[in-house]
Amino acid sequence: MTALACLRVAVDVESTGLTPAVLGPLVAKFSSLYLESRWLWPRLFESLNHYCYLLTDPRADELDVGELARLSDELQTKLFGTGADGEVALLLFEGTLAAATEFAALDSDSLVAALKDPSLLPKGGRLSRIASPRAEDAEPEVIRERSPDADDTAPPAEAAPDAEHQTMPALEGLQGVYFLPRGLFVGDVVSSTPGHARSHISVLEGVEHLPEDSAAFDADCVLAAVRFLVEGATATIFLPICYSNIVRASHRERYEEMLSVLPAETRTHLTAIVYDTPRNPAFGGLAQIRSTLLKYVSQIDLQTHDPGFEVEYLPDNAVNSVTLVLPDAAPRSRLATLKRFAERRDSYRRKRIWIGVTDVRNQAELAACVAAKVPFVTGAGVCRMQSRPIGGRLLPLDALPILAA
Repeated sequence: MTALACLRVAVDVESTGLTPAVLGPLVAKFSSLYLESRWLWPRLFESLNHYCYLLTDPRADELDVGELARLSDELQTKLFGTGADGEVALLLFEGTLAAATEFAALDSDSLVAALKDPSLLPKGGRLSRIASPRAEDAEPEVIRERSPDADDTAPPAEAAPDAEHQTMPALEGLQGVYFLPRGLFVGDVVSSTPGHARSHISVLEGVEHLPEDSAAFDADCVLAAVRFLVEGATATIFLPICYSNIVRASHRERYEEMLSVLPAETRTHLTAIVYDTPRNPAFGGLAQIRSTLLKYVSQIDLQTHDPGFEVEYLPDNAVNSVTLVLPDAAPRSRLATLKRFAERRDSYRRKRIWIGVTDVRNQAELAACVAAKVPFVTGAGVCRMQSRPIGGRLLPLDALPILAA
């Protein structure tokens, strides 16, 4: 038996401050991105309209309502922050494919009427309501039980091996970007770590903290960034974007869809950190990065592991900055790499490109950045993972690092 249901997102439009024309596509993009990374194969989903999805699970007789409760709470947070009760509710109609499709086709007035009088719902099937916030802590409301004589069989699905269970993200966080000349945190680098990870994920703390699935990580970071922006972040938010993904035509459409959830009015507050950039990025690849990303962000930083990054071959103002990731090596080697990179600052200046150093781990490395006149610094020796943005905060150098909140 394959479990099948129509998942319908119900939103209190008035509380969002958005018009229906804006809200519908936004809900659809958030929900699709969420389901892509959480509703794992062999389970499938299909978008029926902006607010409705057909969910199937070939390994179950019925869907895991508890998991969907977590999805409801996540959507509540992603879309609206910590607002009033009832802003987001999920309506789960479990039944035949025909009945689920009919439920998805109900207009708003018909849906409201059917919720008041369940006899107006499509025949057969069970309807549950999962309301947020705090949906995970409450039992879903059963609006109508499945009819005992209903034919709720679904099309057979090909048997599939068990997939490893993966948990929901355990941590969305930020790490401050510090501008040494002014003693100012100019913004925050966003990160998202899934619950199954052995350690937190960050593009600022060395190879062992890099994501295993860069595309999923980048997508989660975009969603986290929107939440922080909606909740009032005013300084720059830095978005990690994997170089090898964004330059591939096969990945670019997915990234365009992913980035399109970013509100247009926040573009000036967003910078892309293109991590894992090679020593000499191809001119065509760089042009493609610019044409893709600058529709959604206002600045681009290239992050490289090579202190000999060939900035001479970049056009003037091709990017806003280049940041060196210090190597996983002995302290003396790390300091030598930093010095080699900083000695080429005049080459960057001629191209009108700032420099920065990341994975700064301690006071000695921070002092070396000061001595080498590196303007931007990040890493655990500057700011540990935080739960709230610290961008915009003035702090003296001797107050660093900022420890975990």
